[in-house]
Amino acid sequence: MPISISELLKAFLQVPELSTLGSTEERAAFIAVCLDGRTVRDTGKAVGISKSNVKNLAGLFQSKLSKKIRDMGKRGRTAWSAEYLRLYAQLSEILPPDDWESGYKIGKFEPNGFSQEDWAEVRGG
Repeated sequence: MPISISELLKAFLQVPELSTLGSTEERAAFIAVCLDGRTVRDTGKAVGISKSNVKNLAGLFQSKLSKKIRDMGKRGRTAWSAEYLRLYAQLSEILPPDDWESGYKIGKFEPNGFSQEDWAEVRGG
């Protein structure tokens, strides 16, 4: 059975070049909301942060990840670990480069692309 994009991205986050990126809370918020599709409320409870901080932390990690991927591209493939190279190649086959290297979004996540339910929760609804 083929691996899902979400699982592939989670594996990509574990490579040596990306494993220490961001804080624990940023990483957890990003994975929960952007890769697992959890709501802001569920993510806040699971991570132990306020609902209003979930979006901010996920977005911050998103920005750090996009910047790191762009920086890695500038350094060239000779500086990449074998695992980074393998997963990067797999992601490149599945996702168009602009979809995850542009600094705008990773996978299906778009900054400010939260559901109405998430926005209601953030605003105290």
